[in-house]
Amino acid sequence: MITLLLILLLTGLCFAMVSIPLLFPKQTDPLPDLRDPLAQDLEEERDALFRAIRELEAREDLQVERRAQLRARYEAKAARVLRALDERYEELSGKPRGKPLPNRRRPPYGILGLLALMVISAFAMSNFVLPRIGPNATITSFFEEDLARARELRDLERAARRTPDAENLLTLADAYWQVGELETAEETYLQIVSDIQPVPAAAYQRLGFLSIRRDLEEAETYLSLAREADPENLDTLYTLGELRFALGDFVGAKTVWQELLALPQGSGDEGVLARMTLIEAVIPLQERLAEEASEANLLALADTFWRFEERERAADLYVRVLTENDPHNALALSRIGQLLFFRGRNDEAIQFLERARAVDPTDTTNLLFLGNGYFSMERYQEAIDSWEAYVEVTGSEEAGRVPELIASARARLAGGPAVTGSADQTAEAAGSFLFNANCALCHGSVGQGISAPRLAGNRRAADQANVRNIIRYGRGMMPGFGAQLSEAELELLTGYVTGVIAPGGPPTR
Repeated sequence: MITLLLILLLTGLCFAMVSIPLLFPKQTDPLPDLRDPLAQDLEEERDALFRAIRELEAREDLQVERRAQLRARYEAKAARVLRALDERYEELSGKPRGKPLPNRRRPPYGILGLLALMVISAFAMSNFVLPRIGPNATITSFFEEDLARARELRDLERAARRTPDAENLLTLADAYWQVGELETAEETYLQIVSDIQPVPAAAYQRLGFLSIRRDLEEAETYLSLAREADPENLDTLYTLGELRFALGDFVGAKTVWQELLALPQGSGDEGVLARMTLIEAVIPLQERLAEEASEANLLALADTFWRFEERERAADLYVRVLTENDPHNALALSRIGQLLFFRGRNDEAIQFLERARAVDPTDTTNLLFLGNGYFSMERYQEAIDSWEAYVEVTGSEEAGRVPELIASARARLAGGPAVTGSADQTAEAAGSFLFNANCALCHGSVGQGISAPRLAGNRRAADQANVRNIIRYGRGMMPGFGAQLSEAELELLTGYVTGVIAPGGPPTR
């Protein structure tokens, strides 16, 4: 009711201020010369930015880093506005100023009718409130769902100001996260950590999730605190295990995953059981390598990582074999070549694969990937030679789809199209590698979702354009990978997510 009265009062005042000079033109002074509307808008924007910059210095509620970011943003925008204003002044130079508006001799009934319509509209929309989503956001859609979310967030902000307890602040921070206001969400979680005792486990957990892409060690610290506060949260335990594994703390990861499997709701989790199988295989090999950094121990640990598709870790060990023990080790050369092929660096991949073939010309996996590398570089005759050598070693009955690859290369060599689907398996393997290297930590190894949304069975994850744009530019807490991935890698990863993960995910080991 108060909102309605205020709206009607303000609308009536505006109506009076506009209509009285129009109804009684002789009682008013002539209007001043017209100003250029664009220049006026730019001047107002300039003044607003200068005020915002001055006010920033007094904002003690913001962190120093946040104030610096906002100041840089405002100064950059102010510089653009000043340039635009200078350009507008130059554009207007030499033009005559506008003439004063003449007094009208009869009331402008059309304008008065529009003003009356505005009053009626204000009365009809008196219950409509357009709140903001976050301190730096604007509403860009008038769909009911967006408005409902905005009203909900407004109500949560009011509740948190009235009663800043753990429940209200957590709900508010989660709401900020859901609408993409990650910095504000993180500030709210940090407020909970500093002001609320005991600290809710959820606040530590969310801070850990937000820190994953920025700093793995910081994320591990927060999730360890979340585990202490709530030792039975499956998401916390799984992600903490993955973080410790990523940081090389295999014993710590095993401990956490054992705790998860011991819980009634976590027992039998196939993803965790698969990770435990890897951990139990890796720990004794790591201990053996710590005692003696021999070529055999390096290869044993590297082969185990490779078998479980932890190829980046395996590659680091293969590099050690080549640099510390044997620069002509065929397996290490071949595996690094395969990894480079998965990464889309085909020229380098071929160099390593050729060196491996020179040492061991009967390694069928190396021959297969060497043919794939040649084919991707349009060196079709060399691809045919490599694949034919593969068939010669394995025998035609065990050659699988390699004859199709040879036929595809011959067709290309003759100027025709490649055989459809001839490289599907290679593309899927490359996509699997890219997914595990870049996405699995947050989305889960089979797209089940951990700190990031579930992809398996998600219809939006089956939309190629949507997935490609999200991978390239990021969305919400997920950063963009456009700078890290080549176009070929982007296409392979997009194809794997939409073609393998979205329909249900690959089978777990």
